[in-house]
Amino acid sequence: MISDSSLLARMRDRLADHQPTLLSLNKPRAGVLVPMVAGAEPALLLTVRASHLNSHPGDVAFPGGMWETSDADLQQTALRETDEELNIPPDRVSVLGPLSTGLSKTGVQVYPYVGVIEQLDGCRASPDEIESWFTVPWSFFATTEPELQPIRRHGIEFHLPHYHYERWHIWGLTAMILLELINLVEETDWPLPPFSQVTRPGRGG
Repeated sequence: MISDSSLLARMRDRLADHQPTLLSLNKPRAGVLVPMVAGAEPALLLTVRASHLNSHPGDVAFPGGMWETSDADLQQTALRETDEELNIPPDRVSVLGPLSTGLSKTGVQVYPYVGVIEQLDGCRASPDEIESWFTVPWSFFATTEPELQPIRRHGIEFHLPHYHYERWHIWGLTAMILLELINLVEETDWPLPPFSQVTRPGRGG
């Protein structure tokens, strides 16, 4: 079992020194929270998107959504959306720092922020956006090799990671974002997509 104090302290230290790769393409932007739940064994909080949504229905995802003009920045977007989707207000999230910008298959720039939530009392899924939520012990990611699928998208070649935890399939951009955090905390070297090389994002190659 990984203790709360040692893992979260290491995560906090690594993120303090981390220099993420940030994109600035002329494309829509979104902010997501990568929520770590404190406890005897820290865990990652993930959501299952509602089946009626037009975008990625039923997929496992981080809480978050599209930037709005009322948001001061993308971190505020991530925190606002987490509150709307899971009833976890911003004052219950301690943000540790950003990860590199991801790029969705439709070209949305996704800005992730790692945050710590002390407890999940009152956490509930908004049926408008979220079907359910679940947690995965960090020890699973620390000890499990991702399945890596070669893919070409946005004119670049990279590996698409997949994790299977109990009945959930964690893959795509969610897994790519997660992989950077795993590398950072566990000192692994799983391949990350070179999104900084993309100049004209789109669905194809």
